[in-house]
Amino acid sequence: MTTAPVPIPATRREPRAWPVSRPLWTSIAIVAIWTAVIVDAITGTEIVAVATTATTTTTTNVPTVVITGLLAAIATIFVARYGFTPERRDG
Repeated sequence: MTTAPVPIPATRREPRAWPVSRPLWTSIAIVAIWTAVIVDAITGTEIVAVATTATTTTTTNVPTVVITGLLAAIATIFVARYGFTPERRDG
């Protein structure tokens, strides 16, 4: 007499090796993004906008880290959403 194999639930599957772990590489990518922001904050320059009228000259300085930080925040959202969602395995 034969019996049907019992499927193993997803919670009891063997863990994958760390080199192919999506959450690990997602975390490393996010740390790299924010490390670039910190380096830009320390060494970055400023964006200078000069507006001249007949009587006055107005200068506006914006640090580049403001734009870099905004883009890093947007990138972090997308990287985290992709990297931390569970993988769908067909079959």
